[in-house]
Amino acid sequence: MQPTSLDRVRVVYGSVLVNHAGRLAERAVLGSLGWTTGTPIRIRPAAPGVLLVTDGEPGGHAIARNGQLSIPADIRRAIRLRKGDRVLLAAHPDQRRLIIVCQTALADLVAEIRDRIDGGEQP
Repeated sequence: MQPTSLDRVRVVYGSVLVNHAGRLAERAVLGSLGWTTGTPIRIRPAAPGVLLVTDGEPGGHAIARNGQLSIPADIRRAIRLRKGDRVLLAAHPDQRRLIIVCQTALADLVAEIRDRIDGGEQP
């Protein structure tokens, strides 16, 4: 049997609401990355409505003491992420990175897939 892409890439998915302070609480996803309280992280916009979180340098952002990931207000504003928004989390443990996809970016992606289906294109 031929290996599939899922055999080669391990991704841990989750979905979570952004709380009033811009924090994400999804222990299974963050735990799959080995990130615990105090782990230094780097958070940056990667595309419209998409954030990339990777290992960072001490003195910058870090996993909060309650194990949550806090997205700074300036970054939330830059990608129009608001409290109560649901985000898709895609952790890539082997690469120690987390991709956060906001509702608007996810809606655009789903619309593109729908258009392909409606146009008769095969996935």
